[in-house]
Amino acid sequence: MLELHDVLIQQHQQPVSLTARDGQLVCISGAPGSGKTTLLRTVMGLVPFRGGHISFDGELLTPLSAAYFRHFMGYVPSRLELIPGQDRVADARRLLQGLSAGRQQLLPSLPGEERLWGQLSRQEQYLVLLQLVVSQQSRLLLVDEPHCALSLGQQYEAEVLLRQALSAGASVVVVSSEQSVRSLTPNIIEL
Repeated sequence: MLELHDVLIQQHQQPVSLTARDGQLVCISGAPGSGKTTLLRTVMGLVPFRGGHISFDGELLTPLSAAYFRHFMGYVPSRLELIPGQDRVADARRLLQGLSAGRQQLLPSLPGEERLWGQLSRQEQYLVLLQLVVSQQSRLLLVDEPHCALSLGQQYEAEVLLRQALSAGASVVVVSSEQSVRSLTPNIIEL
């Protein structure tokens, strides 16, 4: 279970409190620049916060403990840019595996892993990232909104993947203003 109590992040003047229990989805919504992505990065211990506290399963997240807690987290960025020469779908899978160093479970191979990452649409890239991160079976899943509009079919695919993570007992925090995501939970935090 993830808990934030009166957390003050860089650009946000009001403290943020939320609880994401096991098997529960919390949606963070707000205007562009309101601090939604910064809040996710704060939970990962990558961005310092000015006040309050963050805990995971009752243990405080501190600058010293953040790397340990990231072993239990899966993160879906809004987009991922790969460098030339390491720019295939398989390289994206290996990169995500590297971000979760110390995990026993390897990310599964996907069909078409030799495809160039840049040849996928932004929407396809986002769904591949979501699929890979959900397959990690992380206890806490942090999902940033895509930098592109998903079609209705793609929104459905993303919803199925999020439901899969929830049914596996993950705590899920999603940044989104999309009604399809907001309809999955009554737990909506407006920044």
